[in-house]
This record gives sequence, structure tokens and C-alpha cells, in this order.
Amino acid sequence: MYSEKSLRMIPKYGCLLLGLLTVCGAAAQHPDDEYYPYAARQEERTPLLLTDSTLFYRAVQTTSDLYAEHTAFNLPYVSVKRRGLNYRDESASVGVVRLSSRYFGAMRLLGADEVRYGGLAAADGTTGGLGGLRLFRFADDYPQASRYAAVSFTDRNYLAGTRLSVTEPLGRGWSGTTALDARTGRDMHVEGVFTNALTASLRAAKRFGDDHNLSLTLIVPPSVRGTRLSSAEEAFRLTGDRLYNPAWGFQHGKVRNSRVRREFVPLAVVSYRVPVSQSTSLAADFAAEYGMRKYSALGWYDARTPMPDNYRYLPGYTGDRETEQAWRAGDARYTQIDWDELIAQNRMAAGHAVYALEDRAERLGDLNFSALFTTALDARLTLRYGLVLRHARSRNYKQMRDLLGAEYITDIDQYLVDDDTYSNLLENDLRRPGRTIRKGGRFGYDYALTTRRADARLHAEYRSDRFRADLVLSLGAAAVCRRGYYEKELFPGAQSYGRSRRVRFTPYTLRATAGWAFSPRSYLEALAAAEAVLPDAADLFYQPQYNNRVIDDPCPERRYAAEINYSRTGETLTLRLSAYLLAMFDGVETRRYYDDMAGVFCDMAATRIGRMACGVEAAADIRLSYRWSLSLAASAGRYKFIRNPRITVISDVDNSVVDARAVSHLNGCTPGGAPQLTACAELGYFGPKGWGFKTSAGYAGARYVEPSLLRRTERIARQGGTTREMFDAFTRQQRLGDAFTLDAALFKTFWFDRSRLTASLILRNLLGDGDTVYSAYESQRVRRIRSGDTLCYAPHATRLTYAYPRSFYLTVSYRF
Repeated sequence: MYSEKSLRMIPKYGCLLLGLLTVCGAAAQHPDDEYYPYAARQEERTPLLLTDSTLFYRAVQTTSDLYAEHTAFNLPYVSVKRRGLNYRDESASVGVVRLSSRYFGAMRLLGADEVRYGGLAAADGTTGGLGGLRLFRFADDYPQASRYAAVSFTDRNYLAGTRLSVTEPLGRGWSGTTALDARTGRDMHVEGVFTNALTASLRAAKRFGDDHNLSLTLIVPPSVRGTRLSSAEEAFRLTGDRLYNPAWGFQHGKVRNSRVRREFVPLAVVSYRVPVSQSTSLAADFAAEYGMRKYSALGWYDARTPMPDNYRYLPGYTGDRETEQAWRAGDARYTQIDWDELIAQNRMAAGHAVYALEDRAERLGDLNFSALFTTALDARLTLRYGLVLRHARSRNYKQMRDLLGAEYITDIDQYLVDDDTYSNLLENDLRRPGRTIRKGGRFGYDYALTTRRADARLHAEYRSDRFRADLVLSLGAAAVCRRGYYEKELFPGAQSYGRSRRVRFTPYTLRATAGWAFSPRSYLEALAAAEAVLPDAADLFYQPQYNNRVIDDPCPERRYAAEINYSRTGETLTLRLSAYLLAMFDGVETRRYYDDMAGVFCDMAATRIGRMACGVEAAADIRLSYRWSLSLAASAGRYKFIRNPRITVISDVDNSVVDARAVSHLNGCTPGGAPQLTACAELGYFGPKGWGFKTSAGYAGARYVEPSLLRRTERIARQGGTTREMFDAFTRQQRLGDAFTLDAALFKTFWFDRSRLTASLILRNLLGDGDTVYSAYESQRVRRIRSGDTLCYAPHATRLTYAYPRSFYLTVSYRF
């Protein structure tokens, strides 16, 4: 199950684990873990609280997202886009400030309370998102001193990790929390995958009098991660390895990954809470996110691609028996990147690199400011209103990381060197022609995308004993532009250099909620929403790397949604049922690719994309007895494209039209990575003396490959699909197999006077199923097949990523 090299690493990291245990005491699972995010809460039995039912109608009106809590860990390890939405459609914030997922773990370690609301919910002055809302809140009261230490050991993504957190009252109204989260090691299943990450965080808070609160939160998260790439089914079949990773190879006998992600994006948040009058208070937040992200990839210049799973190198294309035998034998010179051969070819090129390792660099700068007033007009009606400002800028360029034994490259468009028409227009930057690039130099492209946005918000909240109503209004103005720092010879002057025209939008959000509490334990609510959402800045340009041309008729995506929720709480049963309907119109996507039919590199813009999602969700907590509990969750839905998008394709070299507003017959296809059927169940036992276990089963079905918009146009499908079978190959969407998992967890808690020690062992995919596809997508490319005088076309093979087999996670923690 594990490679021989991975097994040899166990004693080394086992010693590290024992050393950390000696220092920290012993270990449990902290809530911040991608495999078991709610462990710390679930490893303690929650006592049942009986309350005066006449006072607590509001508690049942603000229940958290029970479905998300149960499915976050218990579903199979596959791509799960809830309700068919993208992951970014779940809104996350601290206060009103948007929060990236890279900071979630640090927020939890710093002591923030995390609350998730499902669907169309909005709270605390936020506008929410169609995919739910995740709020991080820090308590305003003076914190008690606490300390937390944990170590972990796993076989996925990394090997060993440690977490530390210390909270101390500092006197004179000050309090402080410091936290550290470190992970290191290689994946024991997938060669080339590793993690070296360290997140340091600090929070300092000052309380003035009884009501004034000032806080500073600083998170610094440097990380380096080796990743894996998808591949074709033929490569997995030939190697016999479902976790085959084409991104790595041997260099001087050592494993080297070509796809490494490096990130260093610190975050600072300053928050101030102050009363303005007896009925009004002000919450002001300022957040600054600034840093660098880099993702490495091999570049080749007037040479063959070095990627081993390219279709031209596979036996299915070459028909070469020796090549097939080499793949089946696991010969790394065929199945992996041959770094030594790349270096040897560079040394024969008289100093100029034929192959090199490049970084796609992105320098981020994101500033957010919000000022939100809260006014209680009376005991039932509360208004929250204010202003939210954002300035987001990303500077993008290529940077030379490793010349692989060569000395330099010349900054020209390598793809045009042999072009009969444009080989005399090679310069990437006319203002510095013929520039020599060495290690660390920028080249290829250099541009910035800037988004400026201002929103006025109003949230009216009405509460009576039984009735609840909310109205959220947000109206904004936004502008997006590109600035080029290179003047491309293909597109001289303002076509590539300087500022593009500003693309302006008027985004808005309207949400309404009405609910009725039949009793303090039973609540029904209806929600509706309409919004106009900004497209991604990069999707507004045909080729943002070196072209200022904006897509035709840019517009925001219009979204409409309705939802009904029913919540029931009780001594033995907590239940939440949801039914929803979502419709999205005027979506836009852009792609850059090689068009095999036209024989040129092209830029594609897909507009008028429409999607629909409808379905039901159910989740329940059942207290079977004093020590036994059962959690259930299930969903059933239908997610599909409901419009045929319009596809415009232009040549990347001269902006000439290859295909204008062609119809992509996408109507009826299903978005990829979005199971339409899910179900999970978890049985828990909390025994005497701190012992306990949990076992869970999860299912995800009705999954499909992500469809290609380009393949379903008349130009591709009709020209390539000369027979009925081939036409179906271009247009039929492949369904993925259903996924099932069986997991288990064992834990033990030792209670002391003022502290506790917890150890937990989690086993995922107990059945060891290694044939489950995590996600898949259709290729844009078309393969030419010539037989004599006959030329045929076929779509390139679908790209797959398989899920992990059996894996484990061991933690020991000490909280005191």
C-alpha cells in the first residue's frame, strides 16, 4: 500500500513524533483539521440543557447549518460542490471583512467562534452567499488564561504536525493570544506530494471601559506544497497506480516535483467597536492582505513537451510495444519527468535553455474597510447600515526559477519562432527588446488586474416572540481594469501596454427572510434572494497576459434563489429540513488553449452561461441514550446547465475571429464535482472514563465529469463527429461511479483538575477502495487521426484524479 521509500521514513518521523509528545504531553485532534474538522467538539459528550420554553423562541430561529456539520467529514473523499455551486459561493468573514480559507485554521487557534449558516442566510451585517455563510467571531469579554498544545501524524499530504496556542490576560484591559501551526513531511501515498507549512498568528485586544473594544489580528502563513496532477485513464491503467502523479521525476536519484505551490500572504485585521449612543453602536474593520503566490511549471522552448503523460508519448497513440512494456514496468524514464535528460539537453544548447522551470507569480494586494452602525429602534426592530470599500490588485508575471544547467533564455515568444507569418514579431516587451533572462528574472508577461468596489448596506432585522423577518439590501459600484507593463510586439501600443478601458458594474444584493416559531422547539422560515455578482477580473479579458481587449458585452451574473427551512429541536431529536431552488444567468468564462481544428493558439470567451439547481437537504441529531448518539444527513438534487452559452474564439496572435458567437449545446449537462445524491450516518458512543468511538458511512452518487463548453459547438462536434459514434464522443457527458466510504474514530480523554489530555485515532476509507474518482474534466483538445488519405478527429481523453485509499490520522492534544 505504501512505497518502500515512504516506509523507510516512518522511523525518522516516528522519532520526531515521540519527541513532540515528550515536550507537549500527549495529543488530541484540534478542530482545525481538513480530515476531521469538528473533532474537539464531538469528542466530548454535550449535556442536555432544559430551559424555560417561554423565553427562547429566538434560539430556534438561529440554528446553525446541521447538514454542513455532518457532511464536512463523513462524505467520501471526492469533490463535493454543495447544491452544484462553486466553493467560493460560500461566504466567509470575520466581522464584515471577507476571509480566505487559508486563514480558517489560524482563526480557530486564536479562539474565534465559528458558526456556519446554510443556504441564503445573512447575519451580522453580511450579505451572505448562495452557498451558505461562515462567520468567525471573537468574544468581547475579557478572556481567561488558556493553553493548548497538540501533535499529529498522518499519511496524507504531510507526515507530522504540531499546534500551539496561548491566551493570556495582560492587565489594564489588554489580552493577547499567540498561536503556531506547523506541518511537514511527504505524502505516503502519492510520490512528489509534500507539505512544509508554518502559520504564526497573533491577536491583541484592548477593552476601554465597559463598551469600547479595539483588536489587532495578524496571521503570517508561509507554505511550500508539492502537488499532483490529473492524468488520462491510460496512464493509470498502464502503471497500475490510481495515484500516479506525472508532475515528478528523478534528478540525480532524488525525487523532484515540477508543480510546487509557494505562498506567503499575511493578513492584518484591525477592529474597533464603540457605542455612539444608548441605541446605536459602530463596528469598524480594516483588513490588509498582501503577499506572493507562486506555482511552478516546466517550460520548453522550440522543443518537445517534457510531460510524460502527453498523449503523443502514450502507447495508445504511438502503437509502440516497447513503450507499453516500459510503462507497465514502471520505467521512470518513460512514466515520469526525466530531469537528468532535460539538463543534458540544455548543456548541449550552447548556453540557451531548451527547458526551464518557471514560476507563475501573483503578487496580491487586497484592502478592505467597513463601517457598520447598529441601531435598535425598539425591542423588536434593529437596523444595521453602513459602507464597505474594497481595493483588490493582483500583479501577475512569469519568473525564472531554474534554468536546469543552462545560462539564460531570450525573452521572446517561443511559440512563434517557426511561424511563417509572425516569426518577425517575437518580442514580449518592445520597450526592452532582446532581453536576456537569467535565474530570478521576470519574462513572458507582466500585468496587473485591479478591482475597486464600494457598497452601501442595510440590514433590517425584526424579532417578535414567534415571528422573525429580515431584509438585506446592498447596492454598489465597481470598476475593473487591466494594466500591462510589457508592450507585446504582436499587440503594440495601447493594445497591450498601459491601462485598458475600465469595465464598470453595478452589483446588488436583495435578500428577504420571514419565519414563524410554532413553539420554542419548532420553526419554519422562507427565504428569497436576487443578486448581481461581479465576474472574475481575469474572465473579462480574452488574454489578460498581454492583451487589453475586453470581451464583448461584459455584464454581471444574475442570480435568483428561494429556500424553505424547517427546524425542530428537542430532548432526543434535532432536525433540519431544507428545500431550495437556484437559477443563475449571464455567467462568463474565458480560456486560453491550442485549437486543433484551426491550428493556432486561441482565446475563448463563453457568455450567457445559465445554471439551475433544485433539491432537498435533511440532517438530524438523535440522542439514542445517555451514551449513544446518531447523526444523519442526506441530500437529493438536480443540477444542470439551462442555457446554451455563446462561444467566441479569436486567434491569440492577431485577434482575428475563429468562431463568432457559436452555440455550445451545453443545455442539460451537469456541472462536474457536484454529487446530486449524498447520504451519511455517524454512530457515536461516549463511554465512561473518557473512552469513546465513532463510526460513519458516507455515499455520493449521480456524479459527472466537468463538461467542456468548446467541444459542444457546431465547429468542433459537427466537424469532428463525422460518425454517430464520434459525435456522441464529443457531446455525451460521462457519468462517474458512485462513491462510498466507511470510517472510524477512537478517542480517549483524561481529565485533570484544570486540564485535559485527549488522544484520537481516525481511520478513513476502511474498505480501502482505491478505484473512486475524486474529480474529472473533459479536455479542450482534439486529436487528429490520419488513416491513409482520411483525416478523422477524436476528443482527447478525460483527465482524472483518483481519491485516496485507506488513510489514518493520529493526534494527541493537551488543553490547560
